[in-house]
Amino acid sequence: MEAGSKKIAVVAGGTGLIGSRLIPLLQQSGFYVRLLTRNPDSINIPEVEVIHWNTEPTKGLLKAINNSYVVVNLAGSSIATLWTKKNKQRIINSRINSTRSISWAIENCETPPKIFVQASAVGIYPYSGNQIMDETYKHGNGFLAELTEKWEEAALKVSSICRVILLRTGIVLAKEGGFLLKIAKPAKNFAGIYFGKGNQQIPWIHIDDHVQIVLHLINNPNSQGAYNLVAPNPENLKTLVKEVNKQLKRKFTFSIPTTLLQLLLGNFARETLLASQHVVPKRLLNEGFQWKHPTLQNALENLIS
Repeated sequence: MEAGSKKIAVVAGGTGLIGSRLIPLLQQSGFYVRLLTRNPDSINIPEVEVIHWNTEPTKGLLKAINNSYVVVNLAGSSIATLWTKKNKQRIINSRINSTRSISWAIENCETPPKIFVQASAVGIYPYSGNQIMDETYKHGNGFLAELTEKWEEAALKVSSICRVILLRTGIVLAKEGGFLLKIAKPAKNFAGIYFGKGNQQIPWIHIDDHVQIVLHLINNPNSQGAYNLVAPNPENLKTLVKEVNKQLKRKFTFSIPTTLLQLLLGNFARETLLASQHVVPKRLLNEGFQWKHPTLQNALENLIS
């Protein structure tokens, strides 16, 4: 469980947007971090043990996880691509196979970890409607919902061995990349762009709150199961775009019509760009978690200014 006097945290997929923020936070909190990655030679993070892993159930994976305190799996290819048959299979494999491999390793450890923190997504819920969706809400239909359900099932296989936490993450706002950069770039250069009528509810979260929630869930011995990692105050897309414009001191916005998006992008547009999900973090609210950036205005002021 420990390297020297420190508890061991194993992080897979730790070079992405969230992982690059989470690893320093884990270190600051006293953890010794092992990073699992396909490309170890390209990574140089101070005081992090970098281990090659190709997402398969290998002896190296088993050795890395054995005697650790917590495993955090953030691995998975981006869904922001054309949903061709080939790309869909790549997305499925990158998420489900890696999770199954980690579950296999946990099952076969002599000293398994105490906690398995598994990335998930609000995509498990229906992608349209005005209903308020907490962690007990029914699962949706479509590619994302079915993918996320299988993703979670692969992690829950080891729930009798260790505490499994499922991070149902919304849209993460960060200045380093992701959704905010895609919205801010056209606004800065020309005008804010939204999709359809712009009234779709966006389950967003500031990246700093996201990683603090992960640490909160690791440290709370009663935390297990699914959590919605979103801010407590959702907003619609048009409001988000207008707030970005305001921070950038821009005036103009325009819409890309729904019919055009559906014609060009099909189900990808319906399940992502046009999705409306009023997701609330009921379990985190019940546990008393305090968001540093609970409102969209506060979050964007922090990120853009």
